[in-house]
Amino acid sequence: MYITDLITLPKFCFGRGVYHRFPSLCRSMGASFAVVGGVTAMEKGLPPLRRAIGQTDMNMLCALPFGGACTERAMHALAEQIAPLSPDFLVGMGGGKAIDTAKGVAHLLQIPLVSMPTLVSNCAPITALSVVYREDGPFDRFMFFDAPPALTLVDLDLAANAPAEFFRAGMGDTLSKHLESTFSARNDVLGRDMDHMSAIGLALSSTCFDPIIQHGRAALDEVLRHEAGPAMEICSRSIIVSAGLVSLMANDDYNCALAHAVCYGLQHFEHVETGCLHGDLVAYGALVQLVLDHQMEKAKELKRFLVSIGTPVTLADMNVPLDREELSDCLIEATSGPDMAHIPYAITQDMVFEAMRCVETL
Repeated sequence: MYITDLITLPKFCFGRGVYHRFPSLCRSMGASFAVVGGVTAMEKGLPPLRRAIGQTDMNMLCALPFGGACTERAMHALAEQIAPLSPDFLVGMGGGKAIDTAKGVAHLLQIPLVSMPTLVSNCAPITALSVVYREDGPFDRFMFFDAPPALTLVDLDLAANAPAEFFRAGMGDTLSKHLESTFSARNDVLGRDMDHMSAIGLALSSTCFDPIIQHGRAALDEVLRHEAGPAMEICSRSIIVSAGLVSLMANDDYNCALAHAVCYGLQHFEHVETGCLHGDLVAYGALVQLVLDHQMEKAKELKRFLVSIGTPVTLADMNVPLDREELSDCLIEATSGPDMAHIPYAITQDMVFEAMRCVETL
């Protein structure tokens, strides 16, 4: 069977102080645009953006806060506010939830999106999906789009001045991409069960893991000093570009597995949902996946690295009880969520719980 899906690869620009290129890179989309973003992100990102368009005919029509959570209600409310202004394109500015919200708004308005992350925390800036949450907090579903943002513009100077914990969480989320994609594709044969683009995506996934293990501690040190240094740039490209390309190229079956399922399961605890970062939870989920899969040496290597960068690596670190009954909702999500639709063998709640028990003392 031939795969006929159209895959649109992202256009992106990384650098220090790159907002000055905004007019030349975006002019083909039109002269007027609206901005949707995080409040803090726009405080930092709008001044250099305004300077960039100051001597041009480009016009920023409005800058609206996205609301703090990526929900369908937020997408529709923002689209209703922006629609009467008739912008030529939309800018999404901030972290993953802000940009995911902007993707949905651009889709509703049927206009191009320019993604401008002000921190490096995940691959959302170049992917063709949004992670949508319920109004009461927990994960709801994935919203898929036909193409990634028309352009992603990453200013490393801005990203290096964002809170370091977001960068740390981004590394955890990214290295898990390699572990999950290779796990979920294990029983499929390249060239027979797997299409060519998925094979490329899985081959690229090693660049989500190796550079971060090698350079991640140095990269975090640079961010803690607010420096956009070479290690920070290497890891930033892994977080945004490598993980994003895997997401775009590989079949959806290969993009997530137990690490993300555990993450969304833990978010059933309100204090985890509000107090823990997505990437930190996914990194913990990767430890659970490795232990469950009997990759103990890999699990120990990963745990050593995560401890070195300050990632929570046990339920105790997250103030979550190691109790089968209290973990019930978490275990149900971890074994039946959409991320578990394509895995190499059946995984039960008991298996996940025993892996969690082992991770506590690994």
